[in-house]
Amino acid sequence: MSLQVKFITRLDKYSVPDTTLVIPSSSTNSQLEAILKGLLQTTVSSNDLSRISFDFLCLNKLIRSSLEEHIREKDESLLESIISIEYIEKFQGPLPEDALMHDDWVSDCKSLGDSILVASYDTKVHLWNNQGEHIISLPGHTAPVRSLAFIYSDEGEHEFISGSHDQTILIWKYDQNKNNVQSLITCKGHQGTIETLALQKLYFCSGSFDKTIKLWGLEEEKEKEKSSTKECRLTINAHNENVSSIGWNSPNELVSCSWDQTIKLWNMDTIQSTQTFKCGKAVLSLDISPVNGLLVCGFTDRFIRLYDTRLQEGYVLRSTYSSHSQWVSSVMWSRKSEYLFVSGSYDSLVKLWDTRSLKAPLYDLQGHDDRVLCVDWSIDQLILSGGADNSLKMFSFR
Repeated sequence: MSLQVKFITRLDKYSVPDTTLVIPSSSTNSQLEAILKGLLQTTVSSNDLSRISFDFLCLNKLIRSSLEEHIREKDESLLESIISIEYIEKFQGPLPEDALMHDDWVSDCKSLGDSILVASYDTKVHLWNNQGEHIISLPGHTAPVRSLAFIYSDEGEHEFISGSHDQTILIWKYDQNKNNVQSLITCKGHQGTIETLALQKLYFCSGSFDKTIKLWGLEEEKEKEKSSTKECRLTINAHNENVSSIGWNSPNELVSCSWDQTIKLWNMDTIQSTQTFKCGKAVLSLDISPVNGLLVCGFTDRFIRLYDTRLQEGYVLRSTYSSHSQWVSSVMWSRKSEYLFVSGSYDSLVKLWDTRSLKAPLYDLQGHDDRVLCVDWSIDQLILSGGADNSLKMFSFR
């Protein structure tokens, strides 16, 4: 069987004439690329063609099977039409750069500027630079550190928040130039592990194993008392089981998920839940795209699900992604791409996904020998992952 197709692209340098081609319906990605490069040989140098690889989309989804199978899954009637195939430059796989070893599990990690924060079960927060050099260990908690958030990092001055199994949150300031560390505020009030932290300018929220979300102010950062302690501004009895992850959807809207199998949206002006999504499985992790506002979540059933929470009539489950074989403990969007996100799982793998590819991730990022507990993609060129093998893995992405 043959199909009529047109190649289209937004890559001006690699555009081809707007002509209809007849190709085998069994064509796969590699065969489509061979056809395309044959068309480009008259306008692009062989040297340039050898340095680029292409990926192909049809009906807004990446082709991961034969062209005929791909179309039959979406709309079989199109087989009789002229089919538009868009080609894009293929993303290159992230490259392993370093493995930073710790004395115990790496439970959370965050990057900002040229700095990397690591939370460990050794009860310490560790500060590294992105060249893999260990700057300092911060012994402030009395139990494993579970969650982190950066407030500020620039020219050797660092401010950040850590949450722990000891039921406290510490707000730190470290001056690298003076080698001066102090815990500015100890935040007390939770009755369980601080599972998750989310920063929003002059305040932040914490989610805990005690099923609550608490809101805290950051103005007290300006105080200089080394041992100052404070209580939260407000408490939300958010879920029926522990709060596993939270994130800001907007300056006044928070999203939370829980082992109670729900995702909730909160209006933080009225402190009311505006939507509740019943998911049917415990939700371990979430992240909101800064580019398109879509919500990606990891579950205990090994699936990743993509939601659109922006609709007036309620949330919509957009897509489901399956490749992990165990719990999906952590997810995070690219800060720049509307399509790319990473996931970490108890199967010891980190995966790079394109939302337009439902059947398979773009790449598996291997290297961990035990459960992956956290991932971070705060910096476009750097993907981080930490796990129960006591290591923080660094992958470069270009």
